[in-house]
Amino acid sequence: MLGCSALMLVACLYAQAEPQPATPAPRPAEKAPPPASSPAPVDARPAATVDGAAISLAEVNREVQRVLPGESPAAATLALVQAQALAQLIDRRLILRNLSRTKVAAEPREVDVMVERLVKQLEPRKITLAEHLQRLGVDEAGLRHQIAWQISWGRYLERYLSDENLERYFKQHAREFDGTQIRVAHILLKPDPAGGAAAFAETYRRAEELRAALIAGQTTFVAAAQAHSAAPTGKQGGDIGFIGRREPMPESFSRAAFALEPDQISPPVASVFGVHLIRCLEIKPGQGTWQQARGELETAVTQYLFRWLADKERPAAKIEFSGWCPHFRPGTDQLVPARSTADP
Repeated sequence: MLGCSALMLVACLYAQAEPQPATPAPRPAEKAPPPASSPAPVDARPAATVDGAAISLAEVNREVQRVLPGESPAAATLALVQAQALAQLIDRRLILRNLSRTKVAAEPREVDVMVERLVKQLEPRKITLAEHLQRLGVDEAGLRHQIAWQISWGRYLERYLSDENLERYFKQHAREFDGTQIRVAHILLKPDPAGGAAAFAETYRRAEELRAALIAGQTTFVAAAQAHSAAPTGKQGGDIGFIGRREPMPESFSRAAFALEPDQISPPVASVFGVHLIRCLEIKPGQGTWQQARGELETAVTQYLFRWLADKERPAAKIEFSGWCPHFRPGTDQLVPARSTADP
């Protein structure tokens, strides 16, 4: 049976390229509008392959647009988001490999049904599937993969997002959901905005060297923040006060901060702002229950299951990077730049 999430996916794919105003504006009668320019061709170059199956640059770019809709980020930020998007697409392939083996994945016929429904929705507008997908910047293989992923992953979550599992996860990670707050300080190192992935990688290396000096006692965190941090809090030794698990800092920052004990310093943490070193100063315990945090728990358990399944499959999979897209060095957060378009 096809779940609601899969039906919503097709509706989204249908509506995304053809937004319609609630009240159509009248058109001037005296002059017809100029013809729309042809959509850019789908970039079919491979960003990576998983067991020989390619992930195209078009798929990566589509994920980037979903994260940064309509934005034109600096080169260094774009490189990071591209690498994150590629990492997620690789993990989806790994998870589908597991779900196929365990008979949870969508059957080809289920995907066929959803594609057929999309075609029927396009017919009244006299748009072919090929034309529609070109406007979306995805080919039919990419569409079928998206539908298969949505059906398969939704089916898996229906089995494992139970009250029992939510409560168990809460007990194992109570500090992240019971309202605990952590007082932290950080040092922010910013890459050259125009330097792309190479600048980000260099900034990451600088953060590793600075952390080594801190761990060795060659300087204090306050002094290092005052000397090196690009954040407004640098002059105050990096102290940003108390934060919650999901606000106000980026997810990568908060996740790393809540893994620390007092006086511990995190490894370098990448975010869209740059590279952080985080120090835990104080922990203020919370008193919330798992029922109060149900929504946050469902999100967290979904993310946990995603990482767990992907990591479970990773050792047996053959993952190769083409070099056309920035990516993380396997097993690390180190950014590897994309090769130049002039390279063979």
